[in-house]
Amino acid sequence: MKTDPVNAVPRAVSPERRAFLEEAFMSHLGPEMAGNLAGITDSYAKGGHLSFNGVIYDTPEKLTAFHRKLGFDGHGVISGLTGDIVHMHYMFDAVIVEYEMRGAVAVALGTAAAGRPVTLNVCGVYCFDEEGKLSSERIYFDTGKLLPEPVFQP
Repeated sequence: MKTDPVNAVPRAVSPERRAFLEEAFMSHLGPEMAGNLAGITDSYAKGGHLSFNGVIYDTPEKLTAFHRKLGFDGHGVISGLTGDIVHMHYMFDAVIVEYEMRGAVAVALGTAAAGRPVTLNVCGVYCFDEEGKLSSERIYFDTGKLLPEPVFQP
């Protein structure tokens, strides 16, 4: 069943529900910022999944491997991951979060040596079940910024 976004009536998010969503979100973000791969994976509901630029990671093993390969434990493509939340928008069962992530490209990519600093603008949609576990995480960011120069130049 499709919804009509023009005529949809938004549900107000009560202060109690907002607090629930913030706590649920922090139970995922905290382990990410600490590099705790087991904690990250444990923040997902049974059957929960991550969609990263449209690629689905839907088992505990795939979720752990994704976070390791990206660099959340300090050993992936990006090292020294840190970031700031730019904006959060609350819905009844989800938060939409805009980030600015920073780190260093930890592997040689194309003609660029490892160690190049990078800033990434990221948007994530985090949906939670009633236990506060992630049922769906959808992350979007321009992976082209990891390359040494834009693929398409003016």
